Amino acid sequence: MKNYKNRPTKLYKNPREGQFMGVCAGIADYLDIKVHIVRVLMVLSFFFIGPFIIPIYFITGMMLDSRPSDLYEDEQEEEFWKQTRKAPDYTAAELRARFRDIERRTNDMEAYMTSKRFKLERDLKALED
Repeated sequence: MKNYKNRPTKLYKNPREGQFMGVCAGIADYLDIKVHIVRVLMVLSFFFIGPFIIPIYFITGMMLDSRPSDLYEDEQEEEFWKQTRKAPDYTAAELRARFRDIERRTNDMEAYMTSKRFKLERDLKALED
């Protein structure tokens, strides 16, 4: 049974795939990018921002929950949530477009089923049998 406390849109640390505390691996998983990119950005931020990044890293590592092993039911669900996190507006727009298309097709079917043409074709088919 799915644990609804675990939210697929939440940022988790990922100590199973991380080197130290799993913060970079969690950020990479959340953003759906390679963990090496996050690590390089973390090192570069140390040089550009300064040593302030080290306590921020540790505080983040202590505050984030570990990623639950049952966060996703399957790979399709994981891919859906990754795409949703990357482009939530696009996903919402895509869902709206799909629902509009379903509504349009349903209206077309309803119009056909209640049309005189459908009744005529049904009556002709009944005569053939």
